[in-house]
Amino acid sequence: MTTASPTPVSADASGLEPASISDEQRRRDRIALVAIPTAMLGLMIAIMAPLLVSLALALTTLDAANSATNLSLVLAIGAAVAFIVNPITGRLSDRTMSRMGQRKPWIFSGAVIAYVGILVIAFSPAVWTVVVGWSICQLGFNFALAPLVAMLPDQVSVGFRGKVASLISLAQNLSAVIGTFFVQLFAVGYTQMLVPALIGLVVLVLAILPIKDVRRTEPPAERLNVLSIFSSFVFNPRKHPDLAWAWVTRFCLITTSFTATSYLTYFVMNELGYSVTEAATKVFQATLANALGILLTTFFFGWLSDRTGRRKPFVLISALVAALGLGVMAMAGSFAVLVVAECFLGMGLGAFLAVDLALVSDVLPDDGQAGKDLGVINIAQALPQSLLPVFAPFIVASVGYPGLFLTGAAFGVLGGLAVLMVRSVR
Repeated sequence: MTTASPTPVSADASGLEPASISDEQRRRDRIALVAIPTAMLGLMIAIMAPLLVSLALALTTLDAANSATNLSLVLAIGAAVAFIVNPITGRLSDRTMSRMGQRKPWIFSGAVIAYVGILVIAFSPAVWTVVVGWSICQLGFNFALAPLVAMLPDQVSVGFRGKVASLISLAQNLSAVIGTFFVQLFAVGYTQMLVPALIGLVVLVLAILPIKDVRRTEPPAERLNVLSIFSSFVFNPRKHPDLAWAWVTRFCLITTSFTATSYLTYFVMNELGYSVTEAATKVFQATLANALGILLTTFFFGWLSDRTGRRKPFVLISALVAALGLGVMAMAGSFAVLVVAECFLGMGLGAFLAVDLALVSDVLPDDGQAGKDLGVINIAQALPQSLLPVFAPFIVASVGYPGLFLTGAAFGVLGGLAVLMVRSVR
C-alpha cells in the first residue's frame, strides 16, 4: 500500500518503537493525545446516555410490565448490528481512498446516521420502533467507532500509546457520568434522548478535525468480494496467538462491564426500591462514584505501563479489581454499598481499558490492515452485548440480579487469566 504522509506508525520486530522519533511524529502524538480521546468522549456520550438510562425509561413508559424483557430484545438486536458492521467498516476504511483520508469519512457519516436513530427512538410510539431506532444507532456508532479506534495505531508511536490509551479509557468511562448527568437534567421524554446525543456527536466531529488522516493514494491490490468481507470477521489464531488471547481477554472484561451497566437502572428500581422518577438521578450518582474510581487509576496505570514497558501485569490486576467491584455490587442491599461497588468497578475497568488498548495495538499484525484487525478485536466488544441480553433474563429469573452480577465477575477473573497467555508483550 502506498500512502501519502502521514503513514501508519509501526514497531520494530522487538515490539519497541524506533530509537529516533521525527518531529512530525511527535507533533502527531501531541495532537492525538487530545483529539482521539476527546472524539471518543463525544461518541461514547452519545452511546451511553441512551444505553444506561434513556432506553430503559423509554421502554418502561411504553410497556412497564415487560420493560426488562423488551430492553434485552432491543440490546440484543442492536448488538447483532454492531457485531456485523464494526469489522466490515474497519476493513472498508482500510481500503478507502478519499481526500479526507481513510478514517474521517466513516466517522462523519456515522455521526449523522447515529443521530437519525436517536430521533427514531425519541419519537417511538411502540417497542418495535425502538428496536429499529437502536439498530440504526448501532449502525452509525460502529461506522464511527471502528475507524476512530484504528486511528490509535495509525497516528501514535508505540511508546506513547499507553498515555493516549489511558485517556481514551478515561473518556469512555467518564462518558457514562457526563451522559447520565445530561439525561437527569430533563424530564422523561424526547429531550432526554436528543440533547445528550447531539452534544456528544458534535464533540466527536469537532475533535477529529485537526487530525491529519492517513490517505491511501493507490487502490488495494486485493479485490473486495464475499470472501474478503467474510474475512473481516476472522483471523488465524494459530498464526497470531497473541491477538487471539487479547481477543479473549477483551471479550471477558467487556462482559463484566456490560453486565454492570446494562441492567443498573432496573437493579436500582427493582432491588433497591427507587421509583422511575428517582432512577435517573440515582444512576447518575452511582456512575459518579464509578468515575472517581476511574480517576484514581487510569492515568497512573497508563503512565506506569509505558514507563515499565509492561502491559500484562496491569491488565491482570485491573481485571481482578473490576471483578471485585461487580462482586460487591451483587451483594449490595443499599445504595451506599452500590456506590462503593461502582468505585471499585471504575478503578478496575478504567485501568483495564487504558492498558488493554495499548496491548492490543502492540500485538496487531503489521499488515497495513489496522482497521480490519481492530474490527475483529471489536467483535469481542460487540459479542457480549449480543449474548448477554439473551441469557440475562433467564439468569435474573433464576438467581436474581446478584446472580447476574456474580456471573459477570467470574468473566472478569477469566479475562485477567487469559492475558497471561500473551507472549510477545511483557
